[in-house]
Amino acid sequence: MIVPAAEEDTRKVQTAVAGSPATDHPVYLPMDAVEYDRFIREYPTREFYCGTLLGGCGKKLSARKYRDKKCHFAHVASGTCRRLSTNEASADHLYIGRAVAAWLKQQKYGHVQPRYKQKGKQDLRDFVDVRYLRREERRERLVRVQLARRSKSEWEEIDTGLRQRWAGVEWLFGPDSMLANWEMDRRGYALRIRCRPTGITRVVEVGVQYPDTPIDWVPLTECHMTADGVRLPGHEPTPGGTARLDRRNPSPALRSLPTPQADQPTVRSDGSRPRAGSQPAAAVPRTSEPDRQPSPVYPQQPRAEEDTSVAQEPASGGGQSPSALPPSPVPVSLQEIQAHHDEEVTEGSNLLLDYLDRVGDELHLDQMQTVLRDLTARERTMWRGPAPEVSTRIRAWQAHVNMLLARPSFRQICAHADAVRPLLAMAARTARPMTWAELGTRLGHGLPALHPDDKVALLVEVDRVTRPDLPLLSALVAARGRRVHPLYAQVLDHLDRVVPRPRDAQAAWEGDLRRHQESPGPQYAVGRVDASRA
Repeated sequence: MIVPAAEEDTRKVQTAVAGSPATDHPVYLPMDAVEYDRFIREYPTREFYCGTLLGGCGKKLSARKYRDKKCHFAHVASGTCRRLSTNEASADHLYIGRAVAAWLKQQKYGHVQPRYKQKGKQDLRDFVDVRYLRREERRERLVRVQLARRSKSEWEEIDTGLRQRWAGVEWLFGPDSMLANWEMDRRGYALRIRCRPTGITRVVEVGVQYPDTPIDWVPLTECHMTADGVRLPGHEPTPGGTARLDRRNPSPALRSLPTPQADQPTVRSDGSRPRAGSQPAAAVPRTSEPDRQPSPVYPQQPRAEEDTSVAQEPASGGGQSPSALPPSPVPVSLQEIQAHHDEEVTEGSNLLLDYLDRVGDELHLDQMQTVLRDLTARERTMWRGPAPEVSTRIRAWQAHVNMLLARPSFRQICAHADAVRPLLAMAARTARPMTWAELGTRLGHGLPALHPDDKVALLVEVDRVTRPDLPLLSALVAARGRRVHPLYAQVLDHLDRVVPRPRDAQAAWEGDLRRHQESPGPQYAVGRVDASRA
C-alpha cells in the first residue's frame, strides 16, 4: 500500500550521528524492524543526535521501532529543524570521509584529516576532502570526493586550483556528481565511489569506470593508495593513470619476472618441496609495495611428524640443483620452530587488535565477538603464551564486549513489559502511581537495574497495545513525591502522543491520572506482546 505524501511525517529520519551533535560518526537505522534490536545492541548508550554535519539542528534523536511501519529516528523534543535530507543516503558523506581517512591511516600515511565543512555557501554534502602526507614527500596530497553536480568549466577550474595547491589530487566521483564522463574523456577512466547498505551500516565501495563497460565495485578496504593513485584489484596504477590488468597480456614489469619451468624443482614457503609427480604451483611474483599493509596471518601449529628439514634429494628430472636454490629461513631446531611460530601468531594478534582499536566502535557486537574468539584460538596455539601487553589489550576488549552484553535484548525487554503490564492495569483502577522501586517489589522477583533508555523501551512496550483513546499505563510510574517521572515525556514521544511543554508536564501528567480514575472498569489488554514480530 502506498502512503500518500500528505501523511508523511517530516520529522522521520533514517540517519543520525552518535556521541555528540558535532561528531562525524554516522549511524544508519534500517527501516526493517528485524534489524532494530541488532542496531540498539550496537549502540547501547543510545546517544543519537540530528548532527550539525548532517545539516541538522543538533538536538537529540530517539530510535523508533514499529511493527506496522518503517523504523526511524525522531526528535525527542519538538521544535524546528531545517535539515534538508533525511533519507538513508543523507549521511553518506560522513561514511565516505571516515572510511577514506581510516583507509589511509591503515596504510601508515601521515597528517590524515577529513574535512566536511566547506567555505562559502556550498552544501555539506557537495564534496569531502581528505588530506594526507606520504613519508617521502613534504607537500600534502588530497583525495577529493565529488558528490554534487558541477558544470564542466567549474570542475576544470576547481581541478586546476587544487593541483596548484597540493602535491597530488585523486578524484573520486559519487553517484550524482555527473562528472565521471568528463573525467573519462580526459584520462580514459574515472574512479567512482558509493555507499551500499549492509545490515545496520553502510559500506563504502569504489570502482573504475571505463567507457561502455560496467563498473566492478569492490570494498574500499581491498584497495591501496600508491604514488600513482588508487590501486584496485584487477587494475594497476601507472604514471599515466589506472590500467586494467590483462592476464593474457601482463604488464612489462610482470613479463620481465622469471617463472619456474615445469621440470624445475620449487621450494614451498615452509621449506619443503612438492612430491614427485605433483603439479607445480603457479609462481606469484613478489613486488616491492611500500604502501601495502601486511594481511593478518593465520599460522597453523607445526606438527611433530612433519619434516622441516631443507635437505632433500634432488628431483629425478633435469633442472637446477638444490645447492643453487635460495636458502630457506625455516628454523632447524624445535625451540626455534616454536619461537618462530609464536612470533607469527603474535604478529597476527597485534594486527587484529589494531583493527579493533581502529574500527571497533563501528563494528556490530557479533563481529567483535568473532574477532575475540579468533584471538582466543590463537592464544591456544602458542607454545609460551601471549605477551603481557597483548593479553592486556585482549582483556580490555573482552570487558567492553561483556559490558555490551549486560544490556537486555529487546526480547528480554518485552518479557519485562509482559510482567509489568498486569500490575499497572490493576493500579489504573485506583489511579495510584508507584515508583520503579515499588514496581519491582510488587513483581516479587524485582526488576534489574536498567539503563534509562531501557526503562523507556520497557514502558513503550507496556503501552504498545494501549488504545489511543485511553491514557497510558506508563503514567502510573512516577518519581518520588508524586511527581511526573522524567522519562514520561520520552514514552509519550515514542508512542506518537502529545508531548507537553516542560513547564506543563506535571499538570498534564496529573490530568492523565484523573483520566485513569474516571475510566469505568478494566479497559486495558494484559496479554503478551509478540516480540518475534518486533
